Amino acid sequence: MITIKKKHIAFLAMTTGLLLTGISCSDSFFDQKPPGAYTEPSLANEKGVNGMLIAAYSMLDGSYFESWDNNYFNQVGGGSNWVWGSIRGGDAYKGTEPTDFVDINAVETHSVNFSNGTLNTKWTAVYDGIARANQALRGLAVATDISDENRLRIEGEARFLRAHYHFEALKAFGVAPWVPETALDPDLRVIQNDHMIWDEIEADFLFGYTNLPSVQIAAGRANKWAAGAYLAKVKIFQAEWAEALTILNDVLANGKTAAGATYNLLPKYGDLYRVASENGSVESVFAYQASAGDGTIGNGNYENTLNQPHGSSAPTGCCGFFQPSQNFVNSFKVDGSGLPLFATYNNTDLKNDEGILSSDASYTPDTTTPLDPRLDWSVGRRGIPFLDWGIHPGSNYIRLTSYGGPYSPVKNVPSLAELNGSEAGVIDWGFTSSAQNVGIIRYADVLLWAAECEAEVGSLANATTLVNRIRTRAANAAGFVQGSPANYQIGTYSTFATRADALRAIRFERKLELGMEGHRFFDLVRWDNATDAGKTALAFDIVDYINNEYLAEEKTKRNHLSTATFTEKYKYLPIPENVITQMTVGGQKLVDQSTAWGGTRTLN
Repeated sequence: MITIKKKHIAFLAMTTGLLLTGISCSDSFFDQKPPGAYTEPSLANEKGVNGMLIAAYSMLDGSYFESWDNNYFNQVGGGSNWVWGSIRGGDAYKGTEPTDFVDINAVETHSVNFSNGTLNTKWTAVYDGIARANQALRGLAVATDISDENRLRIEGEARFLRAHYHFEALKAFGVAPWVPETALDPDLRVIQNDHMIWDEIEADFLFGYTNLPSVQIAAGRANKWAAGAYLAKVKIFQAEWAEALTILNDVLANGKTAAGATYNLLPKYGDLYRVASENGSVESVFAYQASAGDGTIGNGNYENTLNQPHGSSAPTGCCGFFQPSQNFVNSFKVDGSGLPLFATYNNTDLKNDEGILSSDASYTPDTTTPLDPRLDWSVGRRGIPFLDWGIHPGSNYIRLTSYGGPYSPVKNVPSLAELNGSEAGVIDWGFTSSAQNVGIIRYADVLLWAAECEAEVGSLANATTLVNRIRTRAANAAGFVQGSPANYQIGTYSTFATRADALRAIRFERKLELGMEGHRFFDLVRWDNATDAGKTALAFDIVDYINNEYLAEEKTKRNHLSTATFTEKYKYLPIPENVITQMTVGGQKLVDQSTAWGGTRTLN
């Protein structure tokens, strides 16, 4: 039995992924291998193929970091999408200070160009993951000591991972070349970039859904139900509501975790983000597996090592990034029935301690405004218990309030019990490593996809029931932040009267339930330009939303956003300049963003 953990098998990062990002142009583009690479035939046995597969899983966090000397560390390339999904979507500011990790500044202000270094980290991560998955498939094809049962399982897992990485590339960049396992064959060098690659992604997930076992050989491995949920997600991104709903209903009725437990919601919302409840969690559909206390630097949740409270009294030493936005905080205000204030939530700000420069100064948090209790499991705010650290002190946990605001992230932060045990710790030059997994799909996400599909096909009662399951869990008083003086209230919906009512509620519920988890911006993109004649009953314009609902207010609070403006072209990231240059073979551009999405995009 092999448990998937972060394994930095550097020599397995072979050929395609590295070639897509880091070699000079030549006619032997696909034949070059990184120095010291092993040849694939030497690994063409069951042990070697399993090693290749583990290496493919290891790229889910975007990094094969071992030390600061190898230059392969990557904190913004993996499945958490804290920069690409949450900061761009308005859940959070970059945080920290203006001069720290400056490449993210342009991402936050929607002004990134194709020379920005952060783009390479995302592109490299996904295409290195694709290379590793393809390598496992090539090894599988020639290995002779693998049983038929294991052969089918390994192929299903490798294709699942290949689809995941291609999907990450497609939703981030808007165009992505499909790289099959035959890309190294001189006679089959097909990198498909002349069409959207939805069909290829679906085929890989469908293979996993059809052939992977319901119960896996170890925690962390993709199973049948993870593949089914992901296949449904891909269909939802294409507005194929009925097809997605059929799959989701199967997952909801029959789905089990890789360990064989029936999917369900955990009773307490806050338990989702604790190491002790992760792999035994009935809510984890698919996640990157992290570990700590194992003598390594890079096996932990490396993507979130920057995203910790940073101040004079914080037990985490680095680095003050990923601070929740005021818009996100205001979203948790509710009416007298405990329901969201869809139209007016951002008219006034929930009380905070900004402007109070000292944590020693007297401060009393708001105790009267009705609030959704998920707020304080998502946002650390002054005067409220912060995990098991004690009362959040305000500026003593904040690096620069005037830039990043007065709030701290919570979901990705280790508890003191984890820091003092074997599940987290300060390592290397002072950042915090944690065994907290990176959740890529969790059961609440599946429920909300199903609710959205039900609403789109007109089953409003079913949609209401599914959303209310989420809200009922959030209303469990045993799961509130204990000792908080906040006025927690949350109610459930009466049956939605119209599709538009249902979609408005479901979309807002995704913001509340999944906030700071890397989904928001990609949701905004897929809802864009939605009309009854097209995708949905509820029209939505992402340019109007970001400029007039988000930035219009935030630029009055954060000076670095004062000139920010969002335009249509920034729905997708520009393909890195060096990728286009290096993927020009024999004078032919294999990737050219000017041809993406009907030739309408010019990002520079």
